Amino acid sequence: MSIRKILVIARWEYVEKVKTKAFIISLILMPAFMFLLMVVPSLLAIRPDTTTTKIGVIDKTGEITQALNADLFDKFKLPDGKPNYEIIPVPGGDRVRANDMVLQGQVSSYIVIDSNIARTRKLEYVSQNVSNFKEIERLQSTVKDIVVSKELEKDGVNPEIVKEASKPVNLETIKLSKTGATENAKMGSGFVLGYVFIMVLVFFVLTSGQLLVRSVVEEKSNRIVEVLLSSLTAEEMMAGKIVGLSLLGITQLAVWAGVGVFFAGPFAAFLTIPENVWWVAIFFLLGFLFYASIFVMAGAPVTTEQEAQQATSYVMMLLFLPLAVAIMIAQNPTASYLKILSLIPVFTPSMMAFRIPVQSPELWELIAGTAILLVSTYFCMIAAGRIFRIGILVYGKRPSLKELMRWAIKKG
Repeated sequence: MSIRKILVIARWEYVEKVKTKAFIISLILMPAFMFLLMVVPSLLAIRPDTTTTKIGVIDKTGEITQALNADLFDKFKLPDGKPNYEIIPVPGGDRVRANDMVLQGQVSSYIVIDSNIARTRKLEYVSQNVSNFKEIERLQSTVKDIVVSKELEKDGVNPEIVKEASKPVNLETIKLSKTGATENAKMGSGFVLGYVFIMVLVFFVLTSGQLLVRSVVEEKSNRIVEVLLSSLTAEEMMAGKIVGLSLLGITQLAVWAGVGVFFAGPFAAFLTIPENVWWVAIFFLLGFLFYASIFVMAGAPVTTEQEAQQATSYVMMLLFLPLAVAIMIAQNPTASYLKILSLIPVFTPSMMAFRIPVQSPELWELIAGTAILLVSTYFCMIAAGRIFRIGILVYGKRPSLKELMRWAIKKG
């Protein structure tokens, strides 16, 4: 193959697409969409309350309500210093009355403390919204601390000692590198970073892959392709398309990454950049090219976008495999079966991009994965060109898988 001809096709594909209004608009709209989708909900979730929440209590022990009100006031306050929660005893401990208080908006919810909670550990939370995890967790932990304290006091333990013994332990996580160096790292930061890499890779492969497929289908419907093939080979044309449109996707990624870094703010503090992050970049770029080659190869024999989408749907499913084993990667990234999956070409980019931030694979795995992707991408480009070359001459018949394999390995 001629590198010069490949670069000419790549340049043409890149310049033509980068000037389109759709590309320019996507550079603006997509970051805004991702901001609304990911950042805004997170900001709302961590936003402190601004008004006092009233919570009803049916205390069948008769001993916990007062302590619960005091502990909630000590632990949780609004920015202006007012109590975050106000405990309202339900008159007569009547559940019907408590239900009416919730429905009428007098309290947002109420809890029922079992008369023998020290033994049964039974606590009920009643509300029209049982998805307020923050409120439920705070009530549950506070009631538990009160019950434990009262039980210890009954056994003659000094209340001050109970209070000191109940203080939480602050866990500091420190990451140890293969060289023995240590650094402070937020718990789960590697998992979050790996997850981000996978989602970004999936998103760009899907968007750029569809763009590649459409481009191939357009070429087949445009008879100018026959003139082009008189000046260069089908392999060179497909390689040029893959390189050019991949550069287009990388341009989008670079712009959006810059926007993301600018607006990351406090979220960036949670992410610990791995020391070998450049390996992640290598697998990201090679994976991008590899999947792009597969999309082109899948689109080469078809004549409509509908057929192309059907052909590439199976490739899309493979991209999401690491998300299915994400917890297993986080718990044991060096498991043998994960190492095997990491060296299968269709899984290598996403598996490696996930494993590296969690716990970097051995050097031989990284080198082997890189070599596998380089070789696989090269052969996929060649196969895509060969399938495209024969596919433009075949009309009215969808080739079988056996025929596609024969086209892919056929020379000349």
